[in-house]
Amino acid sequence: MKLKLTKSRFKLALECPVKLYYTGKKEYPDTKADNPFLEALAEGGFQVGELAKLYYPDGHNIGTIDYDEALKETNELLQQQDVTIFEAAVLYNDLFIRIDILEKKGNRVNLIEVKAKSIDLNEDQFLTPRGNIQSAWAPYLYDAAFQKYVLTKAFPDYEVSAYLMLANKNAKASIDGLNQRFLLQQDKRGRTYAKVTDTSDTGSKLLTTVKVDNEADIIYGKRYTLENVDLSFEEYVHHLADAYVNNRKIDHPIGKYCGSCEFQASDEQMAGGRRNGFKECWQARTALKEDDFKEQLIFSLWNFRGKQGLIDNSIYLLKDIDESLFSEDPGNEPGLTPD
Repeated sequence: MKLKLTKSRFKLALECPVKLYYTGKKEYPDTKADNPFLEALAEGGFQVGELAKLYYPDGHNIGTIDYDEALKETNELLQQQDVTIFEAAVLYNDLFIRIDILEKKGNRVNLIEVKAKSIDLNEDQFLTPRGNIQSAWAPYLYDAAFQKYVLTKAFPDYEVSAYLMLANKNAKASIDGLNQRFLLQQDKRGRTYAKVTDTSDTGSKLLTTVKVDNEADIIYGKRYTLENVDLSFEEYVHHLADAYVNNRKIDHPIGKYCGSCEFQASDEQMAGGRRNGFKECWQARTALKEDDFKEQLIFSLWNFRGKQGLIDNSIYLLKDIDESLFSEDPGNEPGLTPD
């Protein structure tokens, strides 16, 4: 099967659509791929995912990583009136997803995305007072909304509801050492997974499902700008997919979000033939020369939220910042303030 826009690539594009061009290419090093902290978070996700499966003892697991085989197995299982599938594979045009838990009861289908994130059902809110998506929850809600879109398009006769399954902050474990039942291992391909050593009673339920159809509708109702074109959610998704599948770098402005770009190569890596995606973007959008990248960029400025303003004023290097560019602080002393 040719390249498809998956949910992980969609989430990557939300950070910056240009990343779709760099991801998965050996010539562009990915600093997040070797990040111990992110690896630890992923390991926690594997364990939570396996715990979630134990709540559905009759579930069928689609273990293959082959796209076509996964689709075949999923479609065969969906012929059943009632069925629960783990890692169900769904394809619609150039969009491909693997659903953590798909619960089918007749033509009603629950799409459940499992996340290693906790929620306080009494306090946490997905929306701001103005009805917008909370930034802290946006990656999870966009993930669920994207999957719901693909599933609904692939199976238009289904009534689809989307849920997040999260750790319940208000729940208490009734069994000691529950986490020790999920041992992290690696397969022959070097991929990490959690092996369940004991599937007996897991005690009190620690995970909770929260319906997010309303939040998905808000996401679908927004407008998105890409390459100076105003797009609906559907148009936006397929624009991303077309660029990724056809190996086209999306024309997108640089911004403060570039400071966290993972597609950066060291001098040693570049000397060995690797490429620096971050530098390529910035050289294409600015007048910066090769030697300028040996200087400290404005991203080195700690605890200052005005980096976008600097970029908008073509100020990219730390040495080019002048105090006169900033308003005086509350104490009427000239200098930088966090805002």
